[in-house]
Amino acid sequence: MADQLALALERVRMSQRVNQAQIDAERAAMRNTLLASISHDLRTPLTAIAGAGSMVAQTDFALDVYRRVTLGQMIEDTARDMTKLLSNVLELMRLESSRDAINRDWHSVDDLVGAALKRNEGALKGRDLELDVPSELPLVAVDASLIVQLLSNLLDNAGKYTPAGTRITVAARLYPTSLQLSVEDNGPGLRGVAAEQLFEEFARGRLHGRAGSVGLGLAICRVIARLHGGEIRARTAPSGGARFELSLPAAVEAGGHDVEAVAG
Repeated sequence: MADQLALALERVRMSQRVNQAQIDAERAAMRNTLLASISHDLRTPLTAIAGAGSMVAQTDFALDVYRRVTLGQMIEDTARDMTKLLSNVLELMRLESSRDAINRDWHSVDDLVGAALKRNEGALKGRDLELDVPSELPLVAVDASLIVQLLSNLLDNAGKYTPAGTRITVAARLYPTSLQLSVEDNGPGLRGVAAEQLFEEFARGRLHGRAGSVGLGLAICRVIARLHGGEIRARTAPSGGARFELSLPAAVEAGGHDVEAVAG
């Protein structure tokens, strides 16, 4: 019996070592891909900033108001894209390494959507924004900072890959067993890109838009949704544009009583 117990414990120990080795290998592969992707996506904006700085520094370069404003805006926009890229990388690494670290509290859906919209005022400039968030929705128990970031990533995507004048609709619906948040546009749509592929790390849709990053925004959305026990999916909207739906299996507070909501 002692020998059999020792063998069983040894098998368990070996299995744990194999699992840990697989995890370490996956993390190493992720780091390598991450570094390669970052180096590729940072090279172009850094070159652009260096070129603009060189033009400004030339004493014999006629820097009129138009050129100065153009160069300044280009440097600012490029630097912001780089900051967003690095922020997404750090956030993804943090979420992947602490999947149980989620601080739930009761929040208004209105407040969550409003915070995300305020954060993306610049990205949504020139778009026709519509809100369909019923005022009678109950409070929802979520990590506010994470849900606001998820919605912000979806709104930033909508602004990034749609032309001016596009209608963007943010909606919320409470079903008997689920709470659903959606961001939909009537822009060019997914253009044949597989919906599932959009949520893969370092993937980026073949959509026309301004310069982007390594495609971590939607990967972060999926991690945040799953941290809440929910799911996020993409599909083509009836208008032909893109529609992203978040289903939250979170508890909601209605009239002082908790009502369970699971992914629909």
